[in-house]
Amino acid sequence: MTLRTIAIVPARMNSGRFPGKPLKHIDGMSMVAHCYLRTRLCKSLTKVVLATPNEEVADDIRRLGGEVVVTPEFDMCNDRIAWAYEKIAEADGPYDLVINVQGDQPLVHPDMLDQIIAAHAAEPALDSSTLVEKLTLIEEFHDLNRVKVLFRDSDGGLIYMSRAPIPSPKKHGVLPERVYKHTAIIAFKPAFLHQFLDFGMTYNEEVEGIDYNRVLEMGRSMKVLVTPIVSDTVDNAEDLARVTKTMASDPLWNAKAYGRGA
Repeated sequence: MTLRTIAIVPARMNSGRFPGKPLKHIDGMSMVAHCYLRTRLCKSLTKVVLATPNEEVADDIRRLGGEVVVTPEFDMCNDRIAWAYEKIAEADGPYDLVINVQGDQPLVHPDMLDQIIAAHAAEPALDSSTLVEKLTLIEEFHDLNRVKVLFRDSDGGLIYMSRAPIPSPKKHGVLPERVYKHTAIIAFKPAFLHQFLDFGMTYNEEVEGIDYNRVLEMGRSMKVLVTPIVSDTVDNAEDLARVTKTMASDPLWNAKAYGRGA
């Protein structure tokens, strides 16, 4: 089953934790450009669009030949995604799947997107899904910027997302054998995305600052897929320095698969 799939990359300059984040440079290219161009390498996608309220971010992607939707200034990225999707669908017609690839993931790999698209193609009834990767550092386990994810072994159904260290071990200072962190790549059927937004914010998601827990409060399910690919999310200057170092040995970047000389 071939799905008509759009990836939307949301990005805004007034990040509370790291203002100006999308245009921070990594080896001569903005962070959001790395994310956008690497997403565009996925051949399973029908279209890739940047969604931003900021003209300077829009211009950065337009210069690279990218497609942009300038949105109002929303607080939540899923509101931005939904608004942009409606504008695109008016012109293109409906898509089967919308993937939110958050613009602070400069190391996103096209295989990650292939994995999530394949899951929806194999399970047409699936409303939403997300990717996680194994967490291996105890410092990250206790880092409130890293969202930890619990899911069922039986079918990958989401149990809970938290900034707290979960599953919480009985013995202090121990990193459990299986701990997973969220990659901030989320797929929705368009109809479910609108149901998700119409439901409104819930208490638990507001406390945690994680809106995907809303799916659970709705009595619905989100499938969790484990990716073997190690990526990274930039939330602060320390993350940016670490990702810049990683980019120096990144296979896609060094092979000139995008950007410089591509």
